[in-house]
Amino acid sequence: MKMKYAFSSSSAVLALLVTLPASAADWYVSPTGTLDTASACPTRATPCSLASAAAGAVAGDTVYLTHGSYQQALFVANSGTASAPITFKADTCATPIIESTVSVDADQTSGVHSEKGEYLVFEGLVVRGWSTGFGNRWADGTESDEVSNGHWTISHCISYSNGRTGFTFFSGPSYTLSNSIAAHNGSSTAHAWSSGVTLFEATGTNLVQGVISFENTDEERHTDGSGFIVDEASNGATFLNNIAFGNSGSCLRLTKSSGTTFVNNTCYHNSQFGSQATGPSNPGELYFTNGGVTIQNVNFKNNVIVGTGTAPAGSTPIQNQPTGASWSNNAVSTGAAAFFTAPDGMNPDFTLAASSTTLIGKGATGTGVPTTDIGFDPKCLVKRTPKMYGMVASLSRWQYDIDIDYVIMKGGVAKCFNGGARSGTPDIGAYKSGAVAAVASCAPLPAGGGVGSGGTGSGGAASAGAGPVGSGGAGGFSASSGGVSNGGVSNGGVGGAIASSGGATVAGGAAGSAAAPSGSAGAVNGTAGGLASSAGSSNNGTPPTTTNGNDASGCSCRTASSRRSHLPAALGVFGLLAIGLVRRRRHSA
Repeated sequence: MKMKYAFSSSSAVLALLVTLPASAADWYVSPTGTLDTASACPTRATPCSLASAAAGAVAGDTVYLTHGSYQQALFVANSGTASAPITFKADTCATPIIESTVSVDADQTSGVHSEKGEYLVFEGLVVRGWSTGFGNRWADGTESDEVSNGHWTISHCISYSNGRTGFTFFSGPSYTLSNSIAAHNGSSTAHAWSSGVTLFEATGTNLVQGVISFENTDEERHTDGSGFIVDEASNGATFLNNIAFGNSGSCLRLTKSSGTTFVNNTCYHNSQFGSQATGPSNPGELYFTNGGVTIQNVNFKNNVIVGTGTAPAGSTPIQNQPTGASWSNNAVSTGAAAFFTAPDGMNPDFTLAASSTTLIGKGATGTGVPTTDIGFDPKCLVKRTPKMYGMVASLSRWQYDIDIDYVIMKGGVAKCFNGGARSGTPDIGAYKSGAVAAVASCAPLPAGGGVGSGGTGSGGAASAGAGPVGSGGAGGFSASSGGVSNGGVSNGGVGGAIASSGGATVAGGAAGSAAAPSGSAGAVNGTAGGLASSAGSSNNGTPPTTTNGNDASGCSCRTASSRRSHLPAALGVFGLLAIGLVRRRRHSA
């Protein structure tokens, strides 16, 4: 039986084309990237500027920040969607630092900010030296009913040495902050209302989990300066597995907000304002401001709370404590409680001491208890005078610093967190009993993709100029009038030499074995050969093994612009179909 076709013109083919979904694009940026483009920059070999990617990325796109210091803010222009967010993340084993060098009092700039962007994801970024580290748009506070931009997810990030707040979320819905660090924020004497993590009129689902917030302050008013604050109608916020210590204000302060869940957290020796504290003068570890509101529908359990016991700021650990079932299985103490391994040590260690029998296996079960612990590596912090950035002042009472060199050596902020599964009756506090499991180190991939030194010349073959050793991922390419380089990398990476104008590739790219814990070394003579064009020839051109779109390194690194990658092929298919239909009509006639 012959099939009849409904197509009557090429317009029907075009109608089908417009329904094709656009592909998400990858953008690679570097501190020295100068390429400004409205479309993606999909390889490490040709990175664009951070500003270009922040302005051009749209729903579904991922921006990879390669290793190094970016001395510019990250201002996101567009929004993602619930199913296709815009993601800004550290490249493999990289520690990208968004760093300011200007006066924070004169320039109230946030390091990571968006005026309208929603459904944004930030992973593995370090932000320091700004007025605010991470923040959405200010919507005029309680004076306005305006809703700001929401639906942000932040994980494995550090926000420290900022004049005001580390992580701030204003007047918008749904904010998730996990496995991150906020420290040494709020020392500006010109601008107030500062804390490590601030929720202000935040609505929807708000979750803060596995966050270290320490030595934050409010030096303009001596009012806030808490590790965490739930402020002004931020109802229903949830805090799990967090640690706050050495903050000027409270571990957690609640103001005009209800329904807070606070489970398996550790609070230690906050209220460092001393006699400077104002409004309140006794912040303690937990301060339920407006007790009639802030204790409504709350769930506080499995927390360990150790106050200083020092008047006036820390004489009472908890102000306006809830009662009944909303407050259960919390361990409260003052002074030098022997709960932890080394809370005042060279690397502050809040894992539970073996002798802490009042905490181990003494927690409550039930809804809201996290199934893993914080798993924070104490070596990511070190006891020393903190180094400050961006003209942000330090305080003499601050004792600890983020060991950013250790973080970089380990391979990024994510390496500081390795949560372990809780089993049986839960322990009290952010850690389960036992030591934190070690995490292997890794090194960032080489910038520029590992371009070698192949020869040049019309139709000439290249020499075996291997690219530098990396830790996996795609190699670069180099071609000029026929000359190419190997462009290979190690540790399971993909080569990628390309020849033009009749040039020949040799030896392909190098792909080595899995990285050692030090993140170094890969063998040669692997897969991934070159691509020859314009009558060029290739040698050892075995394609790389791929899994779910990844190269041999496990890195999803695209090698061509992908936003329009499906369109040319589709045009070709539908073009042939259209030609066939025209010929069929002509033949029928």
